[in-house]
Amino acid sequence: MLLLALWLWLLAPPPEAQAAYQRGLEFYARNRAADAIPHFAEAARLAPEVAQYWKALGVALAKIEDYSGSIEPFRRACDLAPQLKDACYYLGRAYYAADQYEKAIEPLKRALRYDAVKGRVEAALGQCFEALIQPAEAEQWFHSAIRRNDAGRQMAHLAYARFLTRQGRASEAVPVAEAAQQPETPEARFELAFALSQCDRLEEALRAAERALELKPDYEEAFVLRAKIRARLTARLPQ
Repeated sequence: MLLLALWLWLLAPPPEAQAAYQRGLEFYARNRAADAIPHFAEAARLAPEVAQYWKALGVALAKIEDYSGSIEPFRRACDLAPQLKDACYYLGRAYYAADQYEKAIEPLKRALRYDAVKGRVEAALGQCFEALIQPAEAEQWFHSAIRRNDAGRQMAHLAYARFLTRQGRASEAVPVAEAAQQPETPEARFELAFALSQCDRLEEALRAAERALELKPDYEEAFVLRAKIRARLTARLPQ
């Protein structure tokens, strides 16, 4: 028992690292990610073997949209503890957000071994292959993600609907987007509006775009889409 206690004590990060991490959490909880970053960085410096500290640093950097800067902390977390919740998934998403699509694939495939929500990982892989202009491979991942029917279901449907619309297959995208409306979100309404507009179902598209703006009044993409739909409807009116 004494040896076990000693072993656990040796494994524990130094108190200074734990204190820095806690300070970072306090700032992050108050929506002050930029202020949290130096504390998470200090915790990771003092205890570089603790994957959670690196992940927290990456999350804070991603929160301020420094996706390139978040890659190294996420890489350290993923390498140290690939089983740590979200560590490898976040690394893949950081690479994707930084337009490094090829590099995103390996950590996302690693995440598939550990992530409980495999649908979102497969949807993310589909997005990577779409960005790499490999539509057949992308569609395979999207199909697999949708079949999972797990907590990543909505993300998978929205990503696949967006893919289909971009591929000029908007009529196929509409039912996929319709399947993503529970729970209702502004993003889900926007994707449905976009697919409907590409099918020339303008009245339905307008209602979906307006609903997206009701849910999120500052949704710039939905505002622009609504304006375009209204212009097309106006052009149809008799002169």
